[in-house]
Amino acid sequence: MLFAATAPALADPQVAGNVEVVRMWAYGTPAGEQTRRDLFLRDDVYVQELLETVENGALHVHLADDTMLRLGSATSLVVDKFVYDPDADTATLLANVAKGVCRFVTGKTAKKDVKIVTPAATIAARGTIFSVWVKPDGSTTVWVTTGEVEVTPRDGSAPAAVGTGEIVLAPIAGGGIQLNAPRPSPDPGIADTSRVYFFRKKSIR
Repeated sequence: MLFAATAPALADPQVAGNVEVVRMWAYGTPAGEQTRRDLFLRDDVYVQELLETVENGALHVHLADDTMLRLGSATSLVVDKFVYDPDADTATLLANVAKGVCRFVTGKTAKKDVKIVTPAATIAARGTIFSVWVKPDGSTTVWVTTGEVEVTPRDGSAPAAVGTGEIVLAPIAGGGIQLNAPRPSPDPGIADTSRVYFFRKKSIR
């Protein structure tokens, strides 16, 4: 007896969180999709989804563990991995920032493993607030607001511990971490959610 072969069903994408703020326009392209979608208030955001904002735009995403991802102007970010176990009070986040500016406000879980990858550096944090600027050439500025992060250049040079109020630069050309880096230009899109006041909702049809 012959049986017709059937393609395996694709698993539903894993929800990482939902949209809390959209300023101007923001887009998401789920893994395996060719067409990006408009993002609106309260839309789900998926693991391995490419998130993008326009010039002067903003996108705030509330993850399931209460971590906040705030994307500023002309930013491109992928949530490569997100695992939250409320019973064990643990959370793991791995995100890749190709360009733009982001602020990360880590959640309230007791055990956190947060890693942010840029073209120039990997940033590891546990329980902190920090912002990342990725220039067009990939050079990366990290500014810690609260807590401490470890910035490891991808050129193989020594990592640096960055504490509250400190700013460092990881240049794409190598040469190691530059301490006491210049303060980057402010981006209103990564401010507190209450101050980013353009909430873009779906039209009622």
